[in-house]
Amino acid sequence: MSIGETTKLISTRSEENANLLLRAGWTLLLIADRQEDGYQWLLYQFGWQQDGEPPEITFTGVEGGPDPF
Repeated sequence: MSIGETTKLISTRSEENANLLLRAGWTLLLIADRQEDGYQWLLYQFGWQQDGEPPEITFTGVEGGPDPF
């Protein structure tokens, strides 16, 4: 699918939540290595590229930290 067929975006910093999104049918668009004030983390960006609305996902764990952008 092309990026133009993406209808919704969602991101997470959690590997567990990234896997939940993949299993629910989201498409992984980007993994960004982020840094701020001596902290480093990964940001996973997903897009919904299927017909209809995406299923409701309940994220697990805590995703604290600096704003990713």
